[in-house]
Amino acid sequence: MKKRNLLIGAVLAAICATSLTACSSSKADNSASGTSTSESSTASETENNAEKDLSGNIGEVRIAPGDLVAEIEIEGYGTMKAKLFPDIAPIGVENFRQLAEKGYYDGKNIHRVISDFMMQGGSENGDGTGGNPAYTGEGSTASYFGTEINRNARHVYGALCYANAAGRNSTQFYIVNNKVSQDISELDITQAEKNVETAKTYKEQYTAGSDEYNYYEYLEKEYGAVVDWFKSPTQEEVDKYKDGGVFYLDGGYTVFGQVVEGFDVIDNIAAVEVQENSNGEKSQPVSDIIIKSVKVYTAE
Repeated sequence: MKKRNLLIGAVLAAICATSLTACSSSKADNSASGTSTSESSTASETENNAEKDLSGNIGEVRIAPGDLVAEIEIEGYGTMKAKLFPDIAPIGVENFRQLAEKGYYDGKNIHRVISDFMMQGGSENGDGTGGNPAYTGEGSTASYFGTEINRNARHVYGALCYANAAGRNSTQFYIVNNKVSQDISELDITQAEKNVETAKTYKEQYTAGSDEYNYYEYLEKEYGAVVDWFKSPTQEEVDKYKDGGVFYLDGGYTVFGQVVEGFDVIDNIAAVEVQENSNGEKSQPVSDIIIKSVKVYTAE
């Protein structure tokens, strides 16, 4: 069987640019983009040891007593319940918890919906711009925090993730809505391997610690993760993606939770009528989709 070339859409364009601020409507080139800032960041992979019992969404996901849970209620659609992954994405989860506690998301909208891809919301201005993170501890600045990636947390159907621009995360999140089966058993990673070297070459042209250096270091790590993960996928990973997802976003975005209830909400929003947004992408809902509330709590 001929192997399919693995293209990570968000980063292919990024190799030739200095920020990820625009999103294509092409399935192969889709990216989950957030607010652009003037600063740069690097991706930080949390410890990834297959022998450790880390929570994640590869395999069955259940909510147990003591787990952190997010309830996201959408006006007129219902409520989604997601298990959060603080051991995999501690900064992302804490940021989401603090924003929810402050009521930041209440009344914000879902501004971007692409069927067989994802729905995105949580921007300050309701159009994919604006918004500062609540978390201001180590690993963050006033305007963003870095990307946390882990092999155990992937872009399967129902994944709860942070939208970012060049690895910078703040308030925007997206939920994967693609239910079309994905075959990751035989992917050609040749292009991804080349992109690791390309990013490394670009990085070495800049001074360590500069925005440009940090940016290409982020890309190098992103592609490196892709190469490692897809070179020899486990049977569990192969089976999970048969239920849907967007595997080509793996390695580039923080997956910090997984929806376990309310899949009808995801599916119904995925089917809404959309129109072109200001960037010319057909993804803006014709009728407003409003986040009524987001609550984060510990399961009993």
